[in-house]
Amino acid sequence: MNCLISIIIPTYNRANLISETLDSILAQTYKYWEAIVVDDRSTDTTDLLLKEYCDKDARIAYYKRPEGYPKGGNVCRNIGLEKKKGDFVVFFDSDDLMEPNHLEVKVTPLLEEGLDFTITKTKYFNKPAHKSDHVYDLDRFPITLENYLAQHINWLTLDICIRTSVLGTIKFHEQLQSGQEFNFYSKLLTRTTKGLFIPETVSLRRYHEASIQFKLSSIKEKRISSFISKWKTYKEIEKELSRREKQTLLINCIKVVIKLKEVPEKQSFNMIVTSLRVFGFRGLYFLGYLAFKPFDKGYIFISQLYKMGMEKTSIDNF
Repeated sequence: MNCLISIIIPTYNRANLISETLDSILAQTYKYWEAIVVDDRSTDTTDLLLKEYCDKDARIAYYKRPEGYPKGGNVCRNIGLEKKKGDFVVFFDSDDLMEPNHLEVKVTPLLEEGLDFTITKTKYFNKPAHKSDHVYDLDRFPITLENYLAQHINWLTLDICIRTSVLGTIKFHEQLQSGQEFNFYSKLLTRTTKGLFIPETVSLRRYHEASIQFKLSSIKEKRISSFISKWKTYKEIEKELSRREKQTLLINCIKVVIKLKEVPEKQSFNMIVTSLRVFGFRGLYFLGYLAFKPFDKGYIFISQLYKMGMEKTSIDNF
């Protein structure tokens, strides 16, 4: 059975790199695909280059983010989701490369076993000595929503191939600058965990210092970004979570608060109310935080309570 795979590629000012990406797609052993390139209104020669590729192969489509739409890769991915025609979806980046068997490895189990998604591996092809490849841990922990919310398991955006029918109305959160993959795949796992990890490297990732993570210049900014991603995800999927899953995600939020020594985005009251509802009396930890915050001691109070209570107590006992 020949099923169409939609490859969604956001891009911005990558005219010097995207040709390598597209060439790696053209070289795929699995031929039934469409590549949807969504341009975040580049100012280089991306449009001229893509015209050449579209003329060369009708499977490649090129769109520009319409004026008036917010800027960003998340918006471009959402536009790609609206344009897709495929039975399956693969997200990819405009500076990375596919191994020739990338699509075949991902789609074969989906066709043969009726799964909803597959996950493969990625490695850097130009990393400096100090940079490590991504750690998946999918061979140690099963694919469950709780394991993902706890970040026992995780994967990169370009690692997954998803059956279109299970995506439904799921979209990338357009206000998140980072952590968008955590948000997106948390939402996906509320719908299905019928997936398979294939421990084969079929994506080659380019290392460069222009990524969002490098633009987040300080450790504090990275932690704030992490909190925002986790907190917005909690509020978005709260109604679909079990009590245990809520606790798991909130504990991750609390861990970031302890490291930050503050609750970002003026969410102190909301976190207290939510924690009281989910954890019962242990949610009072946040009251201690607020009470001592004017003296810059609140984070010490809450961190000590956390260590005495949450960290050393099994989640089963909440």
